[in-house]
Amino acid sequence: MKRKLYIIIYLICFVCSYSTVYAQQKQDKQRMDYELARQYISEEKYMEAISLLEDLVDKYFRDDYYKLLKNAYIQTQNAKKQEKLIKKAIKKSNNNFRYIIDLGTFYIDNNEKTKGEKQYDNVLKDMQANNSEIVQIANYFSQLRNYDYAVRTYLKGREIFKDETKYTYELTYFYQLLGKNEDIAKEYLILLNKNPNMLNQIEVNINNLFERDKDEKLYEIFSETVLDEVKKQPQKKEINLLYYWLLIQNNNYASAFIQAKAIDKRFNDSKAYQVNDFSIIAMNNLQYEYALQGFEHLLKQDKEFVANYNVLQNRLTCLYNQFTQKIHHTDKETSSLQKEYHQTLKLLGYNKESSGIMQQYANLLAYHLHQPEQAVELLDTIINMREVSNLIKADCKLTRADIYLINGDVWEASLTYSQVDKDFKNETIGSEAKFRNACLSYFTGNFAWAESQFDALRSSTTKLIANDAMEYSLLIKENMDEDSTYKGLTWFANADFCLYQNLIPQAEKYLDSIEIWYVSHPLFDEVLYKRAEIAIKQNDYHKADSLLQDIITKYPYDLKADDALMLLAQLNEEQFNDKNKAKEYYEKIILDYPSSLYIQQARKKYKEL
Repeated sequence: MKRKLYIIIYLICFVCSYSTVYAQQKQDKQRMDYELARQYISEEKYMEAISLLEDLVDKYFRDDYYKLLKNAYIQTQNAKKQEKLIKKAIKKSNNNFRYIIDLGTFYIDNNEKTKGEKQYDNVLKDMQANNSEIVQIANYFSQLRNYDYAVRTYLKGREIFKDETKYTYELTYFYQLLGKNEDIAKEYLILLNKNPNMLNQIEVNINNLFERDKDEKLYEIFSETVLDEVKKQPQKKEINLLYYWLLIQNNNYASAFIQAKAIDKRFNDSKAYQVNDFSIIAMNNLQYEYALQGFEHLLKQDKEFVANYNVLQNRLTCLYNQFTQKIHHTDKETSSLQKEYHQTLKLLGYNKESSGIMQQYANLLAYHLHQPEQAVELLDTIINMREVSNLIKADCKLTRADIYLINGDVWEASLTYSQVDKDFKNETIGSEAKFRNACLSYFTGNFAWAESQFDALRSSTTKLIANDAMEYSLLIKENMDEDSTYKGLTWFANADFCLYQNLIPQAEKYLDSIEIWYVSHPLFDEVLYKRAEIAIKQNDYHKADSLLQDIITKYPYDLKADDALMLLAQLNEEQFNDKNKAKEYYEKIILDYPSSLYIQQARKKYKEL
């Protein structure tokens, strides 16, 4: 009895083992045939591939076998077999939508448009309330670049779910591909009307569409459509806010200011919240005239705004920024701004809340009114305030150190920079202090120490500091004289320091010394660039243009070549109003200097122009 049982178990094990081996062999052959077919396709041996693939599709239908065989039929222009294959796939897959769409595409490719679209329509007709499947169908149409039917898929899905805001983002993406800008605007207006709280998200999405808008027609159509909606629904605050946002995006500050006032009047009673928002945006975008109009408007409104420290301080900050943007100032402009600080600080007092404008006033005293002692005294007042944060105090110390340096007190300046560096070792302001101290060492000819500090700062988390540190490090490394001294660089650093102190005649004398002493020197491109900076300070833009042209002509591979191109582009755009020439310079940076630190900025400006 036991013997019979052993025999049965043995036979079962044998059969199972044989079946497993046989199944494995079949899988191995199947895989080998498929790989061989792929190889034949790559070698354009389509008939050999077809022979293998037809057998695989008949015995073991799989999508990858199907795709490869369909492609082989297309290559051999065998339309009949292609149609037969697709129909077989539909049957074997129980009417999978992909194969029905493939059949429709096959008919259209063979000049049977009506027949093809009927297959597409069948897919849409059979769709159920299954979001995942609807998205898959639309994506499959998109893969075939059939964006029109991708749109129809989502619109049908919207009908099925009875939700007119469903698939808004997907639809607007395809509308943009199809150039249907009016439909994009209508979609977002429907969404905004249904969901007013989504305004910020809608603005983000619209902005993304604007960035992808190659012919730049979307903004114009969008603005017109939204403006029409504002006229139809003036009581809808979010529609008014969207139109205001669109005006800001187009830098139309004059109209945006009018719209901001209208929004405040219509929706906020006497509280001018939107004008306040407008004024800050205008100031941050250097539109000082409009920002000041906004702040003046706020101060004429409700008394609550007159007492608001933020409005008074923002207005003064705007006046200060506008003032510092100019290179030359009349005595009247300077004294007028000083008077504004006196009046505002008298109203607000010297305290924690006014410490920001106190810092600005200290800069005005030091750099424009030539009263460094009073500036340092004002900064010390802030530093000694208990309620002021250590970060603000550190910032004041850096400004105080800068004033020391400008006035030649190198020791006191270095001591203060070192103190801030030590107190804020792992913070941005600490890196800034270290950088300024390294610049001080460079100015005073301690190049080895300065270079080591600049090298340490090249890994700074602050990109601006890291980039500036790298430039100074390269300047020192690449400009040693042949006798391993730094005579030429010493003169150049002295010129740099004089320019920092606004001592232009002395700076020019040091630059002259380099050109007189040396027949050639790696610093010559730097000297030209420094002279161009001086010319710009003196409002001699044509001289600056000529000097910068010399750099890109004579020294196209030196350190300052891309800097010269960037400055030339800015001069032509901002001073000469020659947008085409500016565009050429931005393009040259992109094409000839792909590793330049200005590459991203150049691309952005080139696209704008």
